[in-house]
Amino acid sequence: MAFEGFTMSPPYGGLDLVSPVDNMDPAYALELVNVFPGAGAPTVRLGYAEFADTLSSSAIKFMAPLNLADGTTQLIVGTSSKLYSISSSGISTDITGAATISTGDWQSVIYSNKLYLCNGADAPLVYTGTGTVSTTTFTGPSSMTSLINVTAHKERLYFVEAGTAKVWYGGLQVTGTGGTPALTSFDFQYVFNRGGFLVGIGSFSQSTNVASQDYFYACSSEGEVVFYSGNYAGDPTTWGLVGRYYIGKPLGYRAFVRYNNDVWALTAQGIVPLSGLIQSDPEAALNLVSAKINPLITEYATTTPFDHEWTGFFWPQGRRVYISVPVSGSGCKFLVYSIDTKGWTLFQLFDDNHSLSSCVFNNLPYYGSSMGIVWKGETGQADATTTTSSQSIMFSGRTAFSFYNSRGNYKAFKDIRPLMRTKRGITLSLGLDVDFKRAQTVASVVTPSGTFTPWGSTGGSPTYTPWGSPWSADLEYVFDRFAAKGQGHCAAVRFGGSIKNSTLQILGFEIRFDMGGQV
Repeated sequence: MAFEGFTMSPPYGGLDLVSPVDNMDPAYALELVNVFPGAGAPTVRLGYAEFADTLSSSAIKFMAPLNLADGTTQLIVGTSSKLYSISSSGISTDITGAATISTGDWQSVIYSNKLYLCNGADAPLVYTGTGTVSTTTFTGPSSMTSLINVTAHKERLYFVEAGTAKVWYGGLQVTGTGGTPALTSFDFQYVFNRGGFLVGIGSFSQSTNVASQDYFYACSSEGEVVFYSGNYAGDPTTWGLVGRYYIGKPLGYRAFVRYNNDVWALTAQGIVPLSGLIQSDPEAALNLVSAKINPLITEYATTTPFDHEWTGFFWPQGRRVYISVPVSGSGCKFLVYSIDTKGWTLFQLFDDNHSLSSCVFNNLPYYGSSMGIVWKGETGQADATTTTSSQSIMFSGRTAFSFYNSRGNYKAFKDIRPLMRTKRGITLSLGLDVDFKRAQTVASVVTPSGTFTPWGSTGGSPTYTPWGSPWSADLEYVFDRFAAKGQGHCAAVRFGGSIKNSTLQILGFEIRFDMGGQV
């Protein structure tokens, strides 16, 4: 038998759950958890640490940043009975005041440097950045507590009335913080052909034409999306329907994620960028962003078909988009998209309950837990870090199956050489799944210990010498072989483990095997 070697690329393409398992691009992965397929090389995500405590022990069901005109930023979080403002230094202040709050499932928008909130059960609230929240002074709807969603479009506030297809809008630059300004209604029940109730509204800038336009979009519970141009709803001279599309059912009132000038609608079929509807058609739009993971979204949506925790946020500094996926009544995972490689991965915190809600604040992801704790994400090299404890970051993956350039030949696999950059001495789970079968277990291996001396060391052994300093960084390229077992035509690499106080980049895998004859 001929002895052969083959180098597998790292899974920098992210997850692929749709390609034929016997003909996948080797740059993709069948499974990928806590490994981000960003530019350069797939890297285990950073950890998260405790940032603030609301002292309420109640689930944080809402989070949103409030950026003020004086350059300061506050993180506004909500439980089922309270609202809190958290400063950049982590100081939590109860801003509920005299407001009556019965649920923390708020929707919000910033308008005139104020945060407007509504939840379909309580009176809409407004927070100016100082003092406590107050109720808006708008009039018009028979019950202000029925307003469940809010947005701003062309200098006016728009509210969705729960259980209807009706939107209520205010006057030009009217804030509803004084006097008794009236809201005016516009009813989409005469527009929607599929019926249902109004879920999502907002602005969308269409930039494919020579002259860009800012449209108003409205999406029904049945996945009917309509676009309007004009100054404001009901303006008889300019307001008019310019487009109608049918997509999957939206997954919640927050299931419209802004990414740069686009809006991604989270639906039971997958993610639909609104730009894709205008530029092509609904089916093509469905496959623009989430084609490789649509089956996973559908699977989660079957379990939780409509929920406030279906949401997401764009983190520009991290060059990624987070999609929050509810997995229980009190926690979420994240589907994370790399804007550089267009790849997807799954992020799972040490405890799903640590990420019931989430947003970007002070240029980092932040998570709200079901226990009243706010966590600062993508920081440090350990999970759930507090003043007294921390946890290792768990990661795992399963590469595409490969026939190693010889589909017809039988192979006896001998060893794996993972190509990584990390601290030496870490423990890995490493092995092969052969011929599309999942091995019950894969072996645990320990990389050899490193011999580095931290930069700046002046004593110990070895010591500094003018002609040959032993100083080095603690991260090294790991290029060691480990025995593997398995016989068959093709194999996929399974890898995983846990790291703490270290990073880990995956650069590839070298597989060696004895080549047999054709079978």
